[in-house]
Amino acid sequence: MAFTSFAAANKAALKHPYHIAAAVLLLATSALFYVPYLHELPTGVHTWAQSDRLALAINFYDYGFHFLTPRTSSLTSIDGVTGVEFPLPAYLAALGGVIFGRDAISGCFRTLDVLMVTVGFFYLFRLIYDRTGHFVAGLLPAAFLFASPTYAFYAGNFVPDPFSLSLSFIGYYYWLRFFEQRRFPDLRIALSLLVLAGLIKTTTALHFGAVVGITMLWAFVDMQLLQQRQRLELVIWAVSGVGLIGFFFLHNQHLNTTYQSWQFIANPNPVADPDAWHAIVQSIRRDWLTEYLTRVHYFTLAVCIVLLFVFIRPTLRRYLPLTLLLLLSIGIAYLFVQVMGGGLGGHDYHMICSFGPPTVLLLVVALLNIGRYVGRMRYATSIGLGILGIFFVVSGYKRFNRRMSDNYPPFSLYYSHIWMRGGAAELKQAGVSPTARVLILEEAVNTPQIYFDRRGIAWKPSDPSALSPADFLNPMSADSLEYLIMRPETYAQLAPIHAGLAQEFTIVARRPGVVLRRRDMSRSW
Repeated sequence: MAFTSFAAANKAALKHPYHIAAAVLLLATSALFYVPYLHELPTGVHTWAQSDRLALAINFYDYGFHFLTPRTSSLTSIDGVTGVEFPLPAYLAALGGVIFGRDAISGCFRTLDVLMVTVGFFYLFRLIYDRTGHFVAGLLPAAFLFASPTYAFYAGNFVPDPFSLSLSFIGYYYWLRFFEQRRFPDLRIALSLLVLAGLIKTTTALHFGAVVGITMLWAFVDMQLLQQRQRLELVIWAVSGVGLIGFFFLHNQHLNTTYQSWQFIANPNPVADPDAWHAIVQSIRRDWLTEYLTRVHYFTLAVCIVLLFVFIRPTLRRYLPLTLLLLLSIGIAYLFVQVMGGGLGGHDYHMICSFGPPTVLLLVVALLNIGRYVGRMRYATSIGLGILGIFFVVSGYKRFNRRMSDNYPPFSLYYSHIWMRGGAAELKQAGVSPTARVLILEEAVNTPQIYFDRRGIAWKPSDPSALSPADFLNPMSADSLEYLIMRPETYAQLAPIHAGLAQEFTIVARRPGVVLRRRDMSRSW
């Protein structure tokens, strides 16, 4: 029933010419940003996290579509099985591979993320335009996010955060419409989408809880909001949503324990002590603050805070549910920092589902108030917001292309994936079986396996020059790994043991990586 209402609402919406115009503009902008990169394997900042997710899709395709036992290409866990948040995007990308071919899985994955993000932008537009009739104001949240270096980058790759947040945007739209029109099917749609968003990214589950809490409190104060049967159904939705998210969390813990996996974060990661706090704050200030948002973003948000207080009375009168959600989302962001703050110093994408909701809601509330003006003020705000939106898109496009390039200091100084390009073609040309298992001398858990398109183990020794042939043969024998792959520079560091390696291995390729095959696969560990 919720899906039928959702489909009918969208069919009616797209009959509106301004809705159609917005959809076309958003699709065109998304295509401009992302189409040139749809074929790319994980690249840029945090290829590690991107590769982990793409590996899920590839292994769904290769080893059966077993949704509840996902695998990656890393054999650090038993047979690669791992617990991970609801891997729906990866599963859909793998299904895309069934239709378009295995080589298209990466492109399908990126395309799915881009489409979901674009739909999220469209609903942010509708959230504002349907209440104000202000076309330009409705488009500004999308322009704002296109200009965020972090959001724009991850919106077009493999991490699930923008996908989950976009589902939340759609849920917010229907939730607010429920309060305005008192149509219970809208609440069903909102809760369904927010549960799904919470499954895909656990952080977003807290916003599902916020929406349910506000709705229940409102129904307690306003007895006309819900009928008795609807109150019971709301409780069922709340219990079912929490139960489903909780079940999947416990299932992931079970998988991680059973298959000895640690690939995806599944436990709290608070900041250890004041010294760690200091290091994280320094890292954010040095590396990430201007990656989350630009100076123009921060100035815009400062103006939005001022406008929130200027328009506090009409805001509380017209958009009280949205205002309450804004306040709770700020509390959720604070809670996230307390529980998971230990990872903020090294992971920019952690901010997307934690600080993304209050940031966007603050902007939306400001635009709802600005959009009320008509006449000359409407023209003035249209021009001003239009200039700001164009600036956001143009600057965001330039920054996005820089971030997608191999030259994006200081981060590109630490890119470890560039030498791996062409690795799969190298192995194919050398006659290496697609099912062969490999040991790759790199740190990232799944990135080298993605680029060389083989399952295996990544291991980065601290001092290659101190190794002996046995240091390679022992782990390879333990896990039945047939090939050893490393950078040419690393192989050069092993010069003192080249003779020993030649007795145990045969070199089958040298570029882009040096590939050695074990001579004796019967050797036991």
